[in-house]
Amino acid sequence: MIDTDKYEGHTPAPWQPWKNKRTIEVVRSQLAEKPVVCKVLNECDARLIADAPLLLAEVRRLREENETLRKMDWEYECLWTWLDENTNLLNTIEPLVEEWKKEMIE
Repeated sequence: MIDTDKYEGHTPAPWQPWKNKRTIEVVRSQLAEKPVVCKVLNECDARLIADAPLLLAEVRRLREENETLRKMDWEYECLWTWLDENTNLLNTIEPLVEEWKKEMIE
């Protein structure tokens, strides 16, 4: 797994390929007085590097979503475990609930 903490403080997007499409320019921001320039071998590398801040943000978003889903799955599993362990209790309660419903209707 990638340690995304090591990217804290990076220059925020937008980064963009420059005119020759083989140079990356980090657009001026509060962190950089001049654009930061990086030369690459081909246009595909330039596009990938330019999207780095967006890819990092997506990795973080997906990790957060994954953690939420894991918690939901754990809670769901706990519920089914509890229901399985308490079947006798539920079987006892169900007739009482049905009886209560009849009394409420009458």
